[in-house]
Amino acid sequence: MRQPHHLPIPWTGVDRRRTVHRGGVLPSLHGPSSSRSASVGRSPWGTAVTWDAVVVGSGPGGLSCAAILAAEGRKVVVLEQGASPGGYLASFRRGRYIFDAAVDCIAGLDPGGIFTRILKELGIDEKLQRIRLDPIRVSLFPGLTVRVDARLEEYIERLVRLFPAERKGIEDHFRRAGEMYDDLESMTSDVFGEPDGATRLPAVLGLYRDLSYSEFLGCDIRDRRLAAVLSDRCPFLGLSPRRVSAVRMVSLVMSYFRSGAFRPAGGHQRLADLLVDGIRNKGGEFLSRKAVKTIFVEGGRCTRVLTEDGDEFTARHVVSNADPHETLYRRNGDESQRVLAGMPFDHRVSPSFFVLYAAISGGVSPPEGASSIGAFDRFDLDALLNPYLPFRETESLGISVPTVTDPSLAPEGHHVVIAHELVPAGFSVDWNRAKDALAKQLLRKAERVLPGMSARLVHFEAATPLTLARYTRNHGGAAFGWEQTPEFPRLRHGIPNLYQVGHWSETGSGVLAAAWSGVRAAKRMMKDTL
Repeated sequence: MRQPHHLPIPWTGVDRRRTVHRGGVLPSLHGPSSSRSASVGRSPWGTAVTWDAVVVGSGPGGLSCAAILAAEGRKVVVLEQGASPGGYLASFRRGRYIFDAAVDCIAGLDPGGIFTRILKELGIDEKLQRIRLDPIRVSLFPGLTVRVDARLEEYIERLVRLFPAERKGIEDHFRRAGEMYDDLESMTSDVFGEPDGATRLPAVLGLYRDLSYSEFLGCDIRDRRLAAVLSDRCPFLGLSPRRVSAVRMVSLVMSYFRSGAFRPAGGHQRLADLLVDGIRNKGGEFLSRKAVKTIFVEGGRCTRVLTEDGDEFTARHVVSNADPHETLYRRNGDESQRVLAGMPFDHRVSPSFFVLYAAISGGVSPPEGASSIGAFDRFDLDALLNPYLPFRETESLGISVPTVTDPSLAPEGHHVVIAHELVPAGFSVDWNRAKDALAKQLLRKAERVLPGMSARLVHFEAATPLTLARYTRNHGGAAFGWEQTPEFPRLRHGIPNLYQVGHWSETGSGVLAAAWSGVRAAKRMMKDTL
């Protein structure tokens, strides 16, 4: 049984060679100094060009931004430090098994969803096969199993049957959450309809922006067990109900009811690869193994991007889908210090994950036939998650069995099982020494939900926060960017042509939020000067 100590390179089919699409030429200059005269030219294609936008990083935010720009005919290049696009959308292959590295499911692939709109603008929507989850998830509590139905009306009725005394509270809670999500959807529509959309804070969002999710629940819910059931997705943002932002939590939960919970057939990497194909087909470019060393600021504007291998890209605009600790904090010079003064580096970074990837032979019988399972050993999620203490012998963990809905991920008669635990920022352990033992411990915990799986193991391996950090360059392997609290920082760097997208941006964590940040940046960019 092989247990590699790394998160492997995604396997799917984007051409990762450095290519120039449709005759485009990449500039390539060398030199870390903020003075242009200190650079040494190196242009393997012979002619330097100025890009309308250089996108640093190819997570959902960067790819969405580049896709919108390319679809509008802008000259855009995406620089990815890894071998493949996607960030946490990565999938990888082990023999005949395909694993999603970090993402369980995503919203935005319904007919009016963000990803569908982007794919349609690229002219490739029909190439993605979608799998919609129903149930979205099953949550296991002591003595209580709750199926999260895909249709909100069915879920509400299920909750009313379980908690009949809370009927009015349940209905009022989802009415309130629906009104909040209406505001979020209107902002998304504004962005697609008008380049300057999403600059206002709608009325309902304004009412709840300073509340924690626990406080938001308290507006309508009295039963502590029901409050726990309604908080079952808090681990998706890595915080307890008492600490996580109500707006960000409601946005995540309601997105699955309004926009659906989906997986791309064949793994999430399919979506990332397809977006790259669409960007290239529209004249844009994607370059892998192009880690960015410096974003230069001259005269108050970003002017060029230097990669670690010495290539330099001149840009009218720079979009960072990367951790700002990487792209901003490392820069030198007086202008860099002015930028850093407006950045929230004192805000806490989100937790990471320890992830187990397992392949098993034979059938599997997850609770309620669900492909996504949350297991909790208590109803007090504030005590469990604030702070979360990982690697205890409890049943609190998350499990995905994506082969329940997508058999193509494994050979016939086999299944893929992915289990994970939160790891708080700053948690200290010698991962190289402890990794195997922790993986076996997590396997034992998963077996309490899926009995007998360890006897049928064909393959298993694990990823630590160090693995996630190495492959994504997120600070400490952060799974959600900044902590998603009500005090979430506003990013103010004062550079008019620098755009932060992804889960480090103001739109917050989650694949859908990251995509929206990219679309918003692209639309604003085109309105401003492109």
